[in-house]
Amino acid sequence: MRRVTRRSTAIVASSAVAVGAAGIAWAAWTLTGSGNAEARAGSVVALKVTSAGLPPGGLTPGNPTAVRLTVENRNRFPVRITRIELSRLSSPKPGCVAGDNVDVVNTAPLPPAAAATVPAGSEDAPAIATITWAGPLQMKADPANECQGAPFTFDVRLDAVSAAA
Repeated sequence: MRRVTRRSTAIVASSAVAVGAAGIAWAAWTLTGSGNAEARAGSVVALKVTSAGLPPGGLTPGNPTAVRLTVENRNRFPVRITRIELSRLSSPKPGCVAGDNVDVVNTAPLPPAAAATVPAGSEDAPAIATITWAGPLQMKADPANECQGAPFTFDVRLDAVSAAA
């Protein structure tokens, strides 16, 4: 039979301590957990058209005219305008019946995506962008003489989608 020496006892004891320490270290770094959580998506805020106008020169006989819209976004994400619709065109000037003298062309092409995007804003600091839509209004080639210098009003409806990356 082999004799147990102090040296072999020390080696076995130090090995046992090393293995035990490694086990304790492994146990100290291994964690698990569980629980329940709840999240709620935010809601969107409607865009607001704060002004709409025409470029200098306004409507002229036979020519399509751009419309400039100033749009306010209070959402915390950017939005891209996907549809613009003008309606209820009218003029308060006597003798200038808007529908008889100006065509609304809601099928005019929208501006490119970059030019139709309103940056992210917030309730306290809305983002504002000017969108120029080329050609949605066209004065007839032979408008009533009373339409010279006439003001026109119209309603604007916008559709948009999130432009968040």
